[in-house]
Amino acid sequence: MSLSEIIATDQLHSRPRTRAGNAPVRSMPRVAPQDGVTLRDALRARCEEALLRCSAQSAGISIFDSNDLDELTWAATAGALAPYEGRRFPRSNSPCGLCFSYRGTQLFIQPHQYFHWMAENNVHINEALVAPLIGQFGAFYGTIWVMSHDDLDIHFNLDDADTLADLSRGLASTIRLNDIGPDPDGHPV
Repeated sequence: MSLSEIIATDQLHSRPRTRAGNAPVRSMPRVAPQDGVTLRDALRARCEEALLRCSAQSAGISIFDSNDLDELTWAATAGALAPYEGRRFPRSNSPCGLCFSYRGTQLFIQPHQYFHWMAENNVHINEALVAPLIGQFGAFYGTIWVMSHDDLDIHFNLDDADTLADLSRGLASTIRLNDIGPDPDGHPV
């Protein structure tokens, strides 16, 4: 399978918007971190919101490791891939890395057929929608993403891309200002 066979970003424009008339979903209040809540918990809350608003099966926030330019950490996850929170994966050989390269939201169809590490780690994905976390002066901090796995009726569209763009606002600055620090094993998260 080739890279061009899994990148389907152009399909976003041909898919009907499903939530255009659903004001309650669009106007859901933003989950705001409370005093005493860790950054990881705040990011996880943002993932839960993405999961709900995009009707996805998994959601997550990947942060690029500034010490290792070819790794990223799934800093927060929700849904089916929640057990992978804190795991490190390759950046250059991933949907998140391609989102970085293209500097914009990307839609992927069955990326596990191209990125072999996904299949090796039992990360099987029907669709993945990945949006960049871009900070001040264009600094790229990571991505926010939603995925579908075994529900073939889930097809992400421009509403979902708009949702991820909305949820990504301020995340890069929050991450930069509140360095999550290392996990118990000493890996940056």
